[in-house]
Amino acid sequence: MQSNFNTVAFVARESLKASGTAIALGHVHQLLAAGLGYASLAALQSSSEENPGLEGADYVILDGEGIIGRAASLGYGHVATEAINAIVTAIKGDPQPPEVFLDIQEFIDDVACRYANDNAFDDDAVASAAAETNAYFEGTYIESSEEPEPLKDSREFWEIPVGGSVGMDQDLDRPFCGDNILVSGVVRVWKAGRVCLMNDMELDIGASVDDSYYEPDDEPDERPVAV
Repeated sequence: MQSNFNTVAFVARESLKASGTAIALGHVHQLLAAGLGYASLAALQSSSEENPGLEGADYVILDGEGIIGRAASLGYGHVATEAINAIVTAIKGDPQPPEVFLDIQEFIDDVACRYANDNAFDDDAVASAAAETNAYFEGTYIESSEEPEPLKDSREFWEIPVGGSVGMDQDLDRPFCGDNILVSGVVRVWKAGRVCLMNDMELDIGASVDDSYYEPDDEPDERPVAV
């Protein structure tokens, strides 16, 4: 993204003004800072993060609750929704806009899990497990497996736990050695700010052939042995 913090704030303020909502530019700065994960504009400005604003972001997971809370503290609670919409519109108005999300799970499902499913076939661990079977790749079924670390708390990258399976198409002319590979690990997404992410990801998973198709051994005979 090319636009800087001040440009987005100015465009958002003009959008609010055009819709009949008058907010001082300094207060829009505060709301945008809250949307980017900071308690105040001063906190953003003093941040030790390399890119505390929007520059370099391919994805922005806007902190809507942060905006609502900051708007209430500034006396604009009644127009918090309008402020969120104006900020989203301003970000999307950039010549090279990032994709904006208001819900973390939506990003996880639409971006991170899609990345995992698209790249699982090329993973070394999956390829190694597949080599133990007499089957061919058929499809992937990977989804988020547990709650990730809070986005704002992670620093260089954000790790999203994922798990699921890679389905295999059995060659009927060869002995059956399994047709499902279980996978578990993380999608690692590099950050461009506190709630901003880059389109720079890697899949870090382990994989093993699902051996649940084996029949359990017969129960041992517990009758005493005659001596």
